[in-house]
Amino acid sequence: MFLWCFTINKMAAPVWMSGVEEFVKGHQDSVVTDISNGIIDGNIQLLELVENLGPFLTSVDSSTRCRGTRLLGEVLHRLPKQYLSAKEVELLVSFFCDRAKDHHSLTPHVLYGFSALSTVVNLPVGYAAKIVKEIFKEVHVQSLSQGDRRTAYNILANFLTTRIEELKPLGADFVYGYIQAVDGERDPRNLVIAFRTVKTIVQNFPIDIFAEELFEVTSCYFPIDFNPPPNDPYGVTKEDLILGLRHCMSASPQFAQYCLPLLIEKMTSDIQSAKLEAFHTLSSCAEVYGPDELKGYLGSLLSCIKTEVFTAASDSIELSALNSLTALVTGLSSSVSQKGSRASLDGFIDDILTECKHHLCEPELKLMYPSGKLLQAVARASDPACYKILKTVVPLLLEQFHVHSQPIHRRSILDQLLGFIVICKNFDESKEAQNPIVEYKESLLPLFYSLLSDASPQLRRAGVTGLVGMLSLRDLVEENHWLMTTEHLTQLVLDDKDANVRNESITALAYVATNHPDVVKEKVLPLLIANLNTEDMDCDQPANSSHMTHDFLLDTLTAISTHGSIIQTTVPAIAEHVIQSSEKPFSDNTIAEAQTALKHLVTIVEGTISDKTNLHLYYSSLMPRLLHHAIHCCFLQKEDHVFWREAALELVARILRVVTQNLDESNATELSTTVVRMFLEENVSLLQLPNVYPSNTFHPLEPSASWQQTQLVGLLSTVVCSTVKQVVVPNIGSLVTRLVHLSCHSSHHVTCTHTAKCIAGILNKLPSGTELEAIVETTTNTLDGHLKDVSDSGVSKHSVLTMWSWLTKALILRGHTLAGAYTLRILSLLEDSELGPTAADGFFIIMNEFEDIMTKPMHANIRLMYRQRCFTEVLPKIVEGFNSTQPVNKQYYLTALSYLLRFLPKQVLLTELPPLVPLLVQSLLVEEIGLQLSTMTTMYDLIHDAPQILGQHVDSLILQFLKLTRYKPCMKVRISALQCLGMLSTLPSHIIVPYHQRVVRELGLVLDDKKRLVRKEAVRARQEWCLLGSVQK
Repeated sequence: MFLWCFTINKMAAPVWMSGVEEFVKGHQDSVVTDISNGIIDGNIQLLELVENLGPFLTSVDSSTRCRGTRLLGEVLHRLPKQYLSAKEVELLVSFFCDRAKDHHSLTPHVLYGFSALSTVVNLPVGYAAKIVKEIFKEVHVQSLSQGDRRTAYNILANFLTTRIEELKPLGADFVYGYIQAVDGERDPRNLVIAFRTVKTIVQNFPIDIFAEELFEVTSCYFPIDFNPPPNDPYGVTKEDLILGLRHCMSASPQFAQYCLPLLIEKMTSDIQSAKLEAFHTLSSCAEVYGPDELKGYLGSLLSCIKTEVFTAASDSIELSALNSLTALVTGLSSSVSQKGSRASLDGFIDDILTECKHHLCEPELKLMYPSGKLLQAVARASDPACYKILKTVVPLLLEQFHVHSQPIHRRSILDQLLGFIVICKNFDESKEAQNPIVEYKESLLPLFYSLLSDASPQLRRAGVTGLVGMLSLRDLVEENHWLMTTEHLTQLVLDDKDANVRNESITALAYVATNHPDVVKEKVLPLLIANLNTEDMDCDQPANSSHMTHDFLLDTLTAISTHGSIIQTTVPAIAEHVIQSSEKPFSDNTIAEAQTALKHLVTIVEGTISDKTNLHLYYSSLMPRLLHHAIHCCFLQKEDHVFWREAALELVARILRVVTQNLDESNATELSTTVVRMFLEENVSLLQLPNVYPSNTFHPLEPSASWQQTQLVGLLSTVVCSTVKQVVVPNIGSLVTRLVHLSCHSSHHVTCTHTAKCIAGILNKLPSGTELEAIVETTTNTLDGHLKDVSDSGVSKHSVLTMWSWLTKALILRGHTLAGAYTLRILSLLEDSELGPTAADGFFIIMNEFEDIMTKPMHANIRLMYRQRCFTEVLPKIVEGFNSTQPVNKQYYLTALSYLLRFLPKQVLLTELPPLVPLLVQSLLVEEIGLQLSTMTTMYDLIHDAPQILGQHVDSLILQFLKLTRYKPCMKVRISALQCLGMLSTLPSHIIVPYHQRVVRELGLVLDDKKRLVRKEAVRARQEWCLLGSVQK
């Protein structure tokens, strides 16, 4: 063994040395990896490599010296960071420092070596500074290429991150060297690094004598004007550069004397983007600069801010100006304890008050709102500013409210007052100062209460908002005010004629319910529930009748169901209303009333399920109640019933699904066991509710039972397929067998669909093992037998194939080995003239995502990129089958293809698109509505995402889309065709201009379509093409 190793080592030297020669000559770069691995494995010594590179490093040919130096740098980059010893690092640093003095062509390779050394662990103390000084002395960074400049910046950034204490003794020399290095940099990739480094330099090095130069070297890029190229591989965004530069400009108060004049200049320019960025930058700088640096520029800055707010030419600039004013006052407030700082703050606020106060006395003029915004921006900045502003403004507004009598003027005054109340929420009462609004509580509360009975709806709304604002201030109002406000709000909800006032009052009650649920429970709920139980209300009241409909009451109850103690009352009440309304004589109103109540239950459950108390209520009370009623209704002897409708059962299932998927393992096991036993044993008494059902009549898994019973499988599916993965479904084999039998032999479409989904959900989550394989094998044999048996007249092959598609989806999602075989079976049936359409629809099932089965919230097994894998495996077979099949079957392959493309992620689709476009064009020629709609949905997106590819087929597309705009059998086809035509107008002009006149002319005929929606879409599409023509002229 020893002899063998020795032989290998002896032979290694000639091999890698010849490789070094090939690398230096520029013929072979792969030797770098071999040498690096040899050094790591101990077969080659680093010193040996350096010695053998000697002839190349001392060659009179500079290109040879470059290649030798580069080889050493490449090897160092491939070594582990902790591999080199301190002695080896010293040697290498000295070597590269010596090389830096060589010919300028070696500089990039020297920097590459320094880059590797800047990240090693064992770099001796002092050597980071040595490398930096060598770079500053010997390297003219701006004469290098972009990549080499980036290397230099990365070396400095690495040392500033890991060795900053060693660099600090360099002091101002480091600052000067850095300025020299980055001065004139223009590449965005390098500027991102440079901007990030400046802030570190400012915080750790003395910049006093170079403050202006350091600011200038970065601020010359302000404001950033950069638009990344399409598909930029480097990922540098305009936002990265803007934030980086902003951090530089706000890095030190020493920049203030240079930065603030620049910002003022940009604020007064005509370039909107420059103004916007100037205000954003001021917001970042103000607090850093502090009052001493700001006070000399306050007048000019305030003038710029006022101009933008008073003119309000741009909402975004106005908002940024107000934010910068808030930041300015915050900066002035940062050292308010100092006498000079307090004077600056008070003087600045006094100037703003002088400018704005008189506008608050003129609500009929448009300057009242801008003045209010300025004052609110100041008050928002700090507690001292808030106190000073409110002490002046609130008494003034209260006085003006009583001076002006017109509702519109009063509303303007109240809007300002309410804005200041909202700001007081953030007042820090932990300090000694009292919330400034407390002083005016005795004036404000009676005012807002009086507004609730005002004749003007606008003022009543303002009264509601004001009371909520006062209640939101901590410890400001007593308990009796919560009670009094709740009573007033309830009266407005029940009696007010204005819908906006009622909605505002409902929102206010929701706030009260969140903070004082006991008050709402005592005063509001009894009235609302009593009205809800009134029998003579209709769901659909005429527009001029009372607003007190069941829908309105349900909206209100749902809105205030924000606290667990309230939900304990509202949810049972709404559930009881569902049951009572469903028992009324059957009519459209009955259906609407019951389903509306169920929708509100869904809203409450989904919005509050995270609270464990609520979850327990839903699990222990709501779910059994709804299940009990759904089963009860299937026995009723009626012509029709609300709970026989698919829509109602879907809402019930949605509630069960949300609750079940949030249950822990114990409760979920108990629930699934109860429900499975109830269906298998046909024993409704397991619900532990009063048994009001006829004996021996519940057979939900028997095909011979009524469809009202069998469709309840949807509820079984919801429970069984929504539990956490750890739950073991009891009697799983027997359950699946019964479900397969039901799905194959039932003539009820809804039952078959729910059954197929249930089986798929079970198999998707069933743990891998013999039980899963046995169930899959049994199910496969059963379904395959039905598909092959031509004499099986009692079985719908379409239902069997639909179940096969659902099982295929379940297996594909979990990555089962049989998924491919199941998919091939569906593909083979595309050749069947009878089952071909159903087989094609199977790919819709496979590729689409359904919210009621096999989703992440339902804890399904879902592998990443399952759609991409399915597409990659199936696409060649679909194309091959399309090319070889009979013409009559081609539409089935096209339908399958359209579904594959429709749900495929766009980034994958675009890479596979070119050869598939002709097939998509052919799909438009097939007289199959579903295929046409699916294809046009895909086409619409592709026209936007892949214009060059679709542009090659524009002639065929325009011709067929125009034809489909007059496709009489289906309005949706006409609308989709018009939408695609409109999108085609976005293609490059040279492609579509030749078709302009024809498209405009033929779309004019569609303007007379008998359907309004088609005419509307035709007008839109024709306008797009007409505009295209005007642009060309």
